[in-house]
Amino acid sequence: MSPEIIALLFVGAVLIVTVILIIVRRRRTDRPDDLPLPEIAVIGEPIDYTSLPEETPRSLGERFRAAPPAVKALVLLAPVVLVGVIVTLLLTFGGLGGSATVPTSEPLPQPRLVVERAEVVGAGKIVVVVQTENLPAGATLTVLMREGDQEFPWFNPETALAQPDPLSGEAQIVLDRRSNAPIPRQDATYTVIAIASDQSGEIARSDPTTLDVLRPFVNDFYAIAAEPTVAPALTPTATQPPATPEPSPTVIEATRELTGTATIAGNIRREPNREAEVLGRLAPGEVVTLVERSIDGEWYRITTSGGLSGWVSRTLLVVDQGLAAQLPVATPTDLRTASVFNGGNVRTSPSLRGLVIDQINAGESVLLLARNADSTWLKIINERKMTGWVSRTLLTIAPDDLRRLPVSNETVPTPLPATVAALPPPPTPRVTVPPATGLTAIVFNGGNVRAAPNLQGRVLDQINARETVQLLSKTPDGNWYRITNVRGVTGWVNRTLLTVDPNVARRVPVGQ
Repeated sequence: MSPEIIALLFVGAVLIVTVILIIVRRRRTDRPDDLPLPEIAVIGEPIDYTSLPEETPRSLGERFRAAPPAVKALVLLAPVVLVGVIVTLLLTFGGLGGSATVPTSEPLPQPRLVVERAEVVGAGKIVVVVQTENLPAGATLTVLMREGDQEFPWFNPETALAQPDPLSGEAQIVLDRRSNAPIPRQDATYTVIAIASDQSGEIARSDPTTLDVLRPFVNDFYAIAAEPTVAPALTPTATQPPATPEPSPTVIEATRELTGTATIAGNIRREPNREAEVLGRLAPGEVVTLVERSIDGEWYRITTSGGLSGWVSRTLLVVDQGLAAQLPVATPTDLRTASVFNGGNVRTSPSLRGLVIDQINAGESVLLLARNADSTWLKIINERKMTGWVSRTLLTIAPDDLRRLPVSNETVPTPLPATVAALPPPPTPRVTVPPATGLTAIVFNGGNVRAAPNLQGRVLDQINARETVQLLSKTPDGNWYRITNVRGVTGWVNRTLLTVDPNVARRVPVGQ
């Protein structure tokens, strides 16, 4: 019984009891406390009892009109309360109308599915992105693929399952082509339908969405064989002039006759650095012969007219840079080396305000030239023959080698172009590079290139800020991209290291 009915019955009972109590109290009030004295007859006169008025019962109407107000209220309220109680009981227990009335609640919102994207994104792969609403917990999503109005069994249904994200409601379903899949036709229309189900069965279904076949994967999806490119046969004619070979570039060999003129006076030193012993001095306007240059291009070994040989800074001489680039490079034999612990920037000065001119990468070796006063920055030459300053935290260096470096705070000018190979080029990794997709991204933050799409993958190389990488493929969840960096190394990087345009990200094929 509902609380409203119980309250109604209680009020009715209270009213009836209240009226009864009022009537009882009224009757007690109207009853005289003392009986009237009997009439005393006059002595000697007889009493005529027949002359007394006869009391006869009055009608119900007279009795009701003569009744006290409490009685009238009881008579009027009692039937009303009784009828209300009877009607309430009948409605509650089904006596009226044959069935109980059950209060109804608002209907639950219906589950809803919308296919936002359905695209062929790789060889034998389709990605379907579904937005869900009001799905019960534990619901599973799958996909139905159709050719026209008929089901098209192209993918493996055992792997085409997903659950929506509990926060965003979005789900991504990857369809893998089955081994005996039928071949799609280019003149047919293919659609996909998302289906949600739980233990009770299907609970929601989306409207059909047309499948989008991205251009790089049209041939694979429709199984179109790529036509071989046949070079057209050249038929020689009598009027066709013979091919003229392109002239080979003129190579200028450096000789002792290559000279430079001193612009100002300066020191001639034993080694190509400012801390080396001074052997003599140049006079302004003196002409010297250039013998070789330092590995960083900042110093020339010269011979004066008096036969003195030593090193002078390039800032002291006026030299034809085109000819100077052909000078043999003197590779120091006493420079210490260090290995790169973590990739980072090469700067023009020993501070974070220095201009970034190149990078060093984990696993490379660098030549050590100098250190600043507190040994927090090191002047190095990297494997791309670029000279500059790097933070000491990026290198693994022996303490004894660090102490032996000369102290310097010199700003490195913009490096000269690379010339003769003073160092062997970095080894080219033996990797199989997948076909280029033509999709690129900019490196937002430097990091590791790994052999597998996880943090446990072996580190193959690095990417550095502002470099451009080729996007080859991505994991199904889009958290890792397989890339080829500017050094030709192919591997996996986390998506947080890249700035990828959303339209480009959609077109990157899914692969492992």
